[in-house]
Amino acid sequence: MFSSSPGGASGKMAKMFKSKSKVKERQAAPPHSASIELSASEFPTPNATPVPSPSRTNTPRRMSLRQELDPFNVSGSNIDIGLEDPDAQRLLHEVSMSYSFPCKYWLKLTPIILLTATFSSVITSIALRNYKPYDSAAKDYHRIWSKYLINARYIDLTRSVTPTNPVDDFSAMPTISAGKCSKYIEDFCEVGQEYTYEDHGFVGTEVRFSEDSMGTGIEVPARWNEFGATISDVPGSIALRPFYVIDVTEKVAADPSYTIQAQDILDFEAEGFTGQVAEGSVVAFRSGWAKKYSTYADDGIPSEFPSVSLEALKLLHLDRKVIMHGVEPLDTDSTDNKLGAAWLAHNNRLWMKGLNRLDEVPDHGCLITLTSFPIKGLTSGNFGRHVAICPDRNFYDAASWGEKFHTNEVGGELNSKAHPLRRGSNGVMTVDKDAEATEYCKSI
Repeated sequence: MFSSSPGGASGKMAKMFKSKSKVKERQAAPPHSASIELSASEFPTPNATPVPSPSRTNTPRRMSLRQELDPFNVSGSNIDIGLEDPDAQRLLHEVSMSYSFPCKYWLKLTPIILLTATFSSVITSIALRNYKPYDSAAKDYHRIWSKYLINARYIDLTRSVTPTNPVDDFSAMPTISAGKCSKYIEDFCEVGQEYTYEDHGFVGTEVRFSEDSMGTGIEVPARWNEFGATISDVPGSIALRPFYVIDVTEKVAADPSYTIQAQDILDFEAEGFTGQVAEGSVVAFRSGWAKKYSTYADDGIPSEFPSVSLEALKLLHLDRKVIMHGVEPLDTDSTDNKLGAAWLAHNNRLWMKGLNRLDEVPDHGCLITLTSFPIKGLTSGNFGRHVAICPDRNFYDAASWGEKFHTNEVGGELNSKAHPLRRGSNGVMTVDKDAEATEYCKSI
């Protein structure tokens, strides 16, 4: 039953007509029209059963239907309305749904939300507990080897030390001879007796240097600076570095005593694919000087050779912060007062000399290994090996260059000699085609 209203049947009809007019006005109104104004008497009682609302297009509104229909929260009042009007019933249904949704649906979703949050927390906790940064980094390091380095070209930039090494005016050639027993050992060796495969099962080699700077090596500050670092002070972190090679062969061909300028470095950075050379890297200069190295032992080291200007040294070591630079000649400085070498030493910088095979190394994209035998207090670092590690062009294109990385080297097995080793007149162990293998080695 609906409550009576003033005016009897005529009043009721008037209200019904008014309700229908209001609904039609709302349907004809464009989006974002003004709110519908319904009086409290136009709402049904709570006992009325709403008819499910038909599907409607999602027309944007300035406010929700609940705000439009019931701004004063009087929808629960015993209000008279004509229920035979389907439009009025639809509007009433939307009002009731807007009120019932928070209680009816949110309460049902609460356990699901709590369960999802708990599950996410547990998964995150397990993931953090099992995450091991070192293991992840270790896998990446090994992938670098298996993906890149195992297929790389390894170009040895170091010259072997021999009794015929050309040396500068400050050095003398080394002497190499058989290693000898220095202490009497009963039934094994006498003092001064040479070690041999036949008598002792092994051999030794004795090397004497009158000066520690020759061949390929790293120069350290202590050579020129009494407060400077020796080779045993150089940290192991220099072992593997990015490597760049700047080519000045044409300029040196035109002028054998060409002095490399800072502009040569800037041109290399501007014209190449590298941009600025990386901090902590090694930069070498390809000059072609090493091509005639084998003749220098007999003919002497030429008095004119390419060197690096002080301006270029400061650009590399101060601005670019390279770990060291390298050259093919046996010195970085051809000036009479050795200004560049003195500046390097007294500013605690490293540099390399006597590099070989730079003509086989690309100008960028390689790494270089830097090793030296850390004899305590040694003022030079020639007793080491420096190898360029470059992408294998056979792996990427048809070009072939550099030293092949043999399959057996990957497994650690080195190549055997075709004939036995014997010591030559200069003290160096070399292959002797006429030598007979000892029984000791035959049995192995």
